[in-house]
Amino acid sequence: MFDKVISKLKTGTITNVVPYGSPRPTPPYIVVRPEQDSLQRGRMFRIFVHYSPGGQAWLEDYCFGELVTLLNNYSAEDRKGNVNILLVQQGYQDIVINNDDGTISMARDFLMPSRTF
Repeated sequence: MFDKVISKLKTGTITNVVPYGSPRPTPPYIVVRPEQDSLQRGRMFRIFVHYSPGGQAWLEDYCFGELVTLLNNYSAEDRKGNVNILLVQQGYQDIVINNDDGTISMARDFLMPSRTF
């Protein structure tokens, strides 16, 4: 599902999308980081969106608009043929201005609920 999330994000207006830990491209760009959900509901995908300084309006528009449109209720089949769905979470990380590459960023979380067998 991780690769599917990256591929889906590349269909949006920001096409520089990389997995967490990869070299960062020029802004604007997106970093996708899978995490364990602290509430044990499933797997969380934290999406970090980076813009150049001065791009706060575009950053907010993307994080609260296009990003949610792209990933909320997005479903895809995993490598084993299971269909998974992503659900946007209400919380978000507000604008960060001190990233080490000089960008500003925000983050949104999307939950992929666990299956019960």
